[in-house]
Amino acid sequence: MTFEEIVKTQNIGCAQCYYTFGPKIMEILMSKNISVPYKGSLPKRLKGYQSVLIDKMTIKIKLEEAVAAEDYEKAAFYRDYLKVMEEGH
Repeated sequence: MTFEEIVKTQNIGCAQCYYTFGPKIMEILMSKNISVPYKGSLPKRLKGYQSVLIDKMTIKIKLEEAVAAEDYEKAAFYRDYLKVMEEGH
């Protein structure tokens, strides 16, 4: 899928789409004050523990990058996002 298709349909095609367009998707979620973890459906092969670990690692990396860039607003968002993820699992 293209990013435009994701925005138009409000559906993400696959895990690779989410990974590829993750930063843009996060910006849209932030602009709408949405800070809860995604609770939609995932392919069966991605459900479970491994998917959660990958998501947490991705967010941790983004948090570190935001801190390094001194973008503290984004860093706070990622910190809070991780906290919600950890409380949910």
